[in-house]
Amino acid sequence: MKKIWAALILIVVVFISYAPAVRNGFVWDDTALVLRDPLIRSWRLIPEGFNHFLFVDATASDFYRPIQRLSYTIDYAAFAFRPGPYHVTSLVWHSFAAIALFLFAEELLSIFGIDRRRCRLIALVAALVWAIHPVQSAAVAYVSGLADPLAATFGFLGLFLLLRASRALGPRKALLFVGSGMAFLLSALGKESGLIFPLIGIAFFLWRQNWTDLWKTAAIAAVVAASYFSLRAGAEHNPAPSLSPPPPLLVRPVIVARAVAEYAGLILFPMNLHMDRDVETQPSGFNEASLAHAAWRELQTLVGLVLIAAFFYWLLRARKRNPAVFTALLFALIAYLPVSGIVALNATAAEHWIYLPSAFLFLAVALEIVELAEKLKSRRSPVASVLVGLVVLWFLFLGVRTFVRTFDWKDQRTFLERTIAHGGDSARMLINLGGLELTEGKLEDAAVHLHTALQKKPDQPLAIINLAAVALKQNDFKLARELLTRATQMPLVDAQAHQLLVVLESKESGKVDLMRMRLAARTGPPDWSIEKRYVQLLDQTGSTAAAINELLTCLQPQWYRAESWKLLSDLHAKLGHSTQATEALEQARAYDVHLTASSGTMEATAQNHSKAHPSPNLPAAVNASPATGAIPNATAATSAPDSPNPSAKKRQHKRASAEDAETAQSPGGEQE
Repeated sequence: MKKIWAALILIVVVFISYAPAVRNGFVWDDTALVLRDPLIRSWRLIPEGFNHFLFVDATASDFYRPIQRLSYTIDYAAFAFRPGPYHVTSLVWHSFAAIALFLFAEELLSIFGIDRRRCRLIALVAALVWAIHPVQSAAVAYVSGLADPLAATFGFLGLFLLLRASRALGPRKALLFVGSGMAFLLSALGKESGLIFPLIGIAFFLWRQNWTDLWKTAAIAAVVAASYFSLRAGAEHNPAPSLSPPPPLLVRPVIVARAVAEYAGLILFPMNLHMDRDVETQPSGFNEASLAHAAWRELQTLVGLVLIAAFFYWLLRARKRNPAVFTALLFALIAYLPVSGIVALNATAAEHWIYLPSAFLFLAVALEIVELAEKLKSRRSPVASVLVGLVVLWFLFLGVRTFVRTFDWKDQRTFLERTIAHGGDSARMLINLGGLELTEGKLEDAAVHLHTALQKKPDQPLAIINLAAVALKQNDFKLARELLTRATQMPLVDAQAHQLLVVLESKESGKVDLMRMRLAARTGPPDWSIEKRYVQLLDQTGSTAAAINELLTCLQPQWYRAESWKLLSDLHAKLGHSTQATEALEQARAYDVHLTASSGTMEATAQNHSKAHPSPNLPAAVNASPATGAIPNATAATSAPDSPNPSAKKRQHKRASAEDAETAQSPGGEQE
């Protein structure tokens, strides 16, 4: 079979297996990474995208992934906020990753003296199983999971070029090494896990005792690391908040064992798939359910220890018996260690964390199965046909399960409800669902989910701020004040708490507490959604000139935000500053390729999406109202406030605040 046919097979199988994903919407972190990221709105902002971590307008993260943002920039330029094309992009990159894996696996196996036809068969089988396995759905059917296919595509390509370089001579050898280094850097800029690939290359040449290519690969790894960390260190970054302490060191070996058992079950029997996995024991008293859960976790620990021992036995046995299998297992181990639980991350397990390690594991398994099948066939054993039949049936099962799994990502409600129903009933999932119920006006249901979240994690700040929003909607001002006063002492939500206290004051007395709103805008890291509402309140209470000055202050560090420029344009136009309004509007158009002259069309679309599924990281209070415009220039306003009827403006503010700002938003996407 020619390589082109193998590549076409992989593409067709991927698109068939994940076909329903094309009709899915934006869910969870998609709100923050696509709908609210100002840096994807224009090609002019591509360089600036390398100066920021992800989640610019959401809870801060530690993810420096400019290539992921670049992909969204291209999608936005072509399709604005239509979710279907973003999903197609994810499928394309997953297909590319499968093809790159196929090329790398074939090249690797040929180095061990396996004939080309057999190499191609084994590589294709491994790539096919990896490509359609339902455990990968969190990286493929979910727009924000794009980082995994990006890192895998460039990483496998880099390894392929590295292996080709080891067998090349002269100038071609140097070019292949340079190409592999560039691919490794792109992989790391796609996702942090891309830094693993140069280490895999080093391990390979060290195992092969190829000292000449070893030092060259080490030099490439050093250049890639220096380039990546130089870019990362220069990017604007607010530390990500920690809502719970990391597991103690003595507990981590237990977590490692449980995670191995968890992933083994997902690979062999991928039925109970969902986000927000946790292999820690979470006791809830001495009731029967809690004791049964704890007993299951202890059994899982024992199973994990057995599987770890079996893996190392397989690894050591393959070292002399089958070096190709040993190499694949070694690569799987290297890729798995960073997500094994040894290092504390923001979760104890996640399906998409094994996106890379599983590729090498499937290659090792494919080698063993093909070898076993050929042995049985040479003996004319009927077991060979049975084995092939079982593999084919398992392959078909994987494809069907993946097809069904993609429906879980249809929309925000489907995603949250199915995740919770399948066992991902974590506090943050319940808060997300509570936030969704809140935005849809189902206040009683929202309160139930939020109280359940607090039972799981007492004093969870995002649950408290959302309960305060529910109380505001229900006009329970006493409870709202109690919750908001409590929330002002919680750094994660203190700014949102001050903002909602302004709403509470407005609903109770009709007064606008601009000083508290100013405090909200100055509290914690910069928060454009709160700052925007402060600017709008200044304008609505007659201080349009002050609103312009405040907005210009915001634009000094965040000059790239088209929505800010559009708002500035509207404010200048309101005061009759036609020149400044025009200049600001031109700036807005420069930073948002879909911005129209008449209105902030794309911003309004983004806000509608956000209402449909609340943003994972900010109180809904903050981004519930669509942006009113785009804004330009850099001159401060000096005109007197234009307020022919201040009382009318106060009434206008009261309506806007009470209706728009009393919804709080859900906590968060997975950010893994």
